[in-house]
Amino acid sequence: MREIPWKLENPVKITEAEMAALEAQYGFRLPEDLRQFCLRHNGGLLPAGSKLNPEDCCLTDFLSIGHPVLERLPTMDRLLEWQKMDGFIPMNLIPFCNDEAGDSYYIRVDEAGYGKAYYIFSEFLDDFLSDPEGEGYVAGSFTEFLEMIHFPETPET
Repeated sequence: MREIPWKLENPVKITEAEMAALEAQYGFRLPEDLRQFCLRHNGGLLPAGSKLNPEDCCLTDFLSIGHPVLERLPTMDRLLEWQKMDGFIPMNLIPFCNDEAGDSYYIRVDEAGYGKAYYIFSEFLDDFLSDPEGEGYVAGSFTEFLEMIHFPETPET
């Protein structure tokens, strides 16, 4: 799996039991590539200027589970809790990454699109829900998503 030049990697890792508890609570199993990434890193801040190709909006962070990277950042489990309460985003979409505009990337965990990555631009949620393959599809897998990220040439100081 691709190495990430973290600005700040979460020092608190999660266990297999914590991962399994999250999956059981919401009735899904993360695709194995994302699952292993979460177990290995448990989220972190990306270097400024990290972008998807051809997406121009900068990625800011990968979500952690249970233990926030920074207190101001929500965790995957917190976002899933809100998602379940408000009902706007279907529970077959699991958030895993944020961008500088405050929008999120999701991995699909239902049979029809298992493992595909999507971007949901909050102002166009209805458009996405009516045509996710046309309005928000980003990558065929989490691994493919990682390969699409362009990191800045020079590290931050």
